[in-house]
Amino acid sequence: MHQYKFNSMSTLVQISINQELFANDLMPVYKIFSNVENTCSRFKEESELSRLNQQIAEEVEVSDLFFQILKDALRFYEETNGVFNPGILEAIEHSGYTKSIEYIKGRELAVPSPTAPVFTKMRPYQLDEDKQTVVLHTKIDLGGIAKGWVIDRAADILAKNGFGFINVGGDIRIFGRLPRPLNIGIEDPYDPSNMLSSIQVSEGAVATSTSMKRRWKVNGSHKHHLIDATTGEPSASKIISATVTAPTATEADVLAKVILLLGEERGKALLSVKKNHAVIINETKEIWRGE
Repeated sequence: MHQYKFNSMSTLVQISINQELFANDLMPVYKIFSNVENTCSRFKEESELSRLNQQIAEEVEVSDLFFQILKDALRFYEETNGVFNPGILEAIEHSGYTKSIEYIKGRELAVPSPTAPVFTKMRPYQLDEDKQTVVLHTKIDLGGIAKGWVIDRAADILAKNGFGFINVGGDIRIFGRLPRPLNIGIEDPYDPSNMLSSIQVSEGAVATSTSMKRRWKVNGSHKHHLIDATTGEPSASKIISATVTAPTATEADVLAKVILLLGEERGKALLSVKKNHAVIINETKEIWRGE
């Protein structure tokens, strides 16, 4: 297998493919990652997302790419009854996550503002498909779903050249038909150098959501990026790592996050209905496999 690597969206993109690729083959992949980051990064002042977040309650026409991601995010918000919620940006910022993770990971941050955001059950935004416009009801963050979304588009591009897989920060999407399944190791959330379990995938995607990697401290207390939309605070779920398979990286990314946020009882119940392969690790390192 031929290997290609580059950095994007604050993580490493790794491509494994059976055919040698040249610049013209890789350029569309670089371009889609660059376009999605420049559109959806909340850390870029001139991104379409950042500009939209400055226009709460206004009807704003958006690009085709941005509209498609917003449409998918709203669909998952509705399908999960708001457990997956793009409208948590104010809560993330209140917890101290105001800069890209490499600048705050493991650090002690300044005290946030004393007033936490108030959440309602209102949709985070409304879309008008005919006019391709959006009206925000609150500031939004699309980081996780944008990563899954771009992985799926990159996999579609790469599939024209051969078979293999693309790995973006641990979220993996297979393209083409692999000669044998991938056996993917699952890290100990407390010690990434140690593998606690594994999961096999021969098609589709696998994603992991964990509350142990994107962490920092405020007043001596640990915070992380997975916000419980019912409280506006980092999730207190006893699940600290959820690895899930799905047909697409977008679905896998959303489902892994939802399972973690739901907690052990409700998360396992959802997986028993959906029948997705999964590995869940709780705070005492107990491992549960759903197949």
